[in-house]
Amino acid sequence: MQSQWRVIDCVDLDGMISYERGHMKVKRRGDDEPVSIPLAQTAVVLIGLHVCCSSAVLYEMARAGVSVMLCDWRGVPDAALHSWANVPSEVAARQIAQSGMTLPRKKNAWMKIVKAKIRGQAACLDALGIEGGGILRGIASSVKSGDISNYEGYAAREYWRRIFAGDGKRFRRVPGTGTGRNAQLDYAYMILRGFTIKAILSAGLIPTLGVNHHGRGNYFCLADDLLEVYRPAIDYCVAQLGVSDCLSDRDVKKYLADSVNQQFNSSGLTIPSSVSDFAQQFGLYCEKRIDSLVVPEYQGPYEKR
Repeated sequence: MQSQWRVIDCVDLDGMISYERGHMKVKRRGDDEPVSIPLAQTAVVLIGLHVCCSSAVLYEMARAGVSVMLCDWRGVPDAALHSWANVPSEVAARQIAQSGMTLPRKKNAWMKIVKAKIRGQAACLDALGIEGGGILRGIASSVKSGDISNYEGYAAREYWRRIFAGDGKRFRRVPGTGTGRNAQLDYAYMILRGFTIKAILSAGLIPTLGVNHHGRGNYFCLADDLLEVYRPAIDYCVAQLGVSDCLSDRDVKKYLADSVNQQFNSSGLTIPSSVSDFAQQFGLYCEKRIDSLVVPEYQGPYEKR
């Protein structure tokens, strides 16, 4: 079994992958020599649309217990190849642990996610110079295991009625409306969700097994759980736009895409990197390698502190 969780990201590779004596050889088009990577130290390989590899390479990866993710143009996995052979696999071990996670452990994870999200919303209001941060922090302190009292919803009502109050009319968060602030948020959240899906699949987690989100029509319940803590960082950036800024403007789309690549907090990680780290932490939490889930928290725009 692999001694560490190693993800080989070949999403942007324009070249080929080959196999030689227990190693995958990754060669970019135009390079003279390939990079050699031991399969025994690899858990997941992400393959993009411009990668050439033979079925023999995929077979050797399967024999080594490596999971292969086939990704679209955005880098989001669309399909996966897992070994059916009786070989040690980090992915299989982690998924068994995730499926057996106890309800109290799930509830504790959700409590920490909700607390971090609400405190992030408070930091967003503070950064925008809007009153209400103290109220939200008080709500966050009241969240209990599983958030059975739905303090998340209570905080959301307080938050959304404040953040865009300067637009001149009462804002109501309605996903999928396709206009105004809702459209801006939907677009940025969509990009954030893509990064989160990639992170949880790279971490070998089962995407349908969320800690709070559930539903037969949602294949990525866990992604919708983990991304909650990153929403306030996106909201802050959306608040910098005008209510009339439209997605038909390429500059607006670029701005929203860049907002998902911002540095998240003092850790120095960007949002995509933080999401990847968080997904790995959740995997360790599922496996009981760590007793307490450490949830990242937004503390306002880092560059202005």
